[in-house]
Amino acid sequence: MSRVLVFGAKSLVGSHFVQTSGHRIHAAGLRDPRGFGVRVEGFVEVDMNSPREAASAVSGADVDAVVNFGAATDVDRVERERPSSPEEAKGTAYKVNVLAPAAMSKAALARGLPFVLLSTDFVFDGEQGPYAESTPPSKWSPLVSWYGWTKGRGEELAIAANPSASIVRISYPYRTDYPRKLDFGRKILAARRQHDRIAYFDDQWITPTWIPDVTRALDAILENHKSGVFHVASPERTTPFEFARELVTQVEGTDPGLSPGSMEEFLRRPGATPRPRHGGLSCRRIEGEGVRLTPWREGVRLLAEDYAAA
Repeated sequence: MSRVLVFGAKSLVGSHFVQTSGHRIHAAGLRDPRGFGVRVEGFVEVDMNSPREAASAVSGADVDAVVNFGAATDVDRVERERPSSPEEAKGTAYKVNVLAPAAMSKAALARGLPFVLLSTDFVFDGEQGPYAESTPPSKWSPLVSWYGWTKGRGEELAIAANPSASIVRISYPYRTDYPRKLDFGRKILAARRQHDRIAYFDDQWITPTWIPDVTRALDAILENHKSGVFHVASPERTTPFEFARELVTQVEGTDPGLSPGSMEEFLRRPGATPRPRHGGLSCRRIEGEGVRLTPWREGVRLLAEDYAAA
């Protein structure tokens, strides 16, 4: 059992790691996660808009490793901050997704601490997925959202500041119940309960991430002192439409009659936020560490069983 400083301890993915990994967790962020039912041993208040505060938290923590789940992740809201060129980058998402992780990574190196940054398949333009771990983030492009670009730039600066850092990319995460935030799967079920008629894309390819896999991957990375890029996602690709139909069918016991939609048509709309269309992640490195990844159909079954038991 090691002591880990966690940024984003009450986030969708971070809270699962905090609650189930067995590490002694010290949290850093704007709000003490204990006030939200997330158990940690200690807490330091940090504004991730300030790289200096983020670095100071790492420098002063009595821990053995640092993991950053914290990010500005509301893709559509973040897109409103998009500048006309990367040279004009500024704003909350740039500070939180780029400057803060770079500062944490540098501070971790100075103390000889392992540093892990959680990232996303949105760093890719979605033209040639599934993407291998060796594929660098896509360059500035109309096909890459501002969220995706900031996360990719954050990866680059974290590695530049600390070559021993680790990057863990995930894709469309979902899990058993976490009341603070809906995940990819539970958004589908919530829309169904509310009788929202949503058209799920059948021309977008994704590899949804079962969040417990992320916790097991992080445990392996920290225990074995691994660095570099790792992907954690379903070993099989699917579409949002196929995923939604399978999930609702398992929950309701009958074909739900969902309507397919077209991502190609969606992206033609003025102001549409870019998303990877032919995306997905190839996950050979983490599988080589002995971590079994959950195929999306198995994950759907687990989610449906949890939903039925709630």
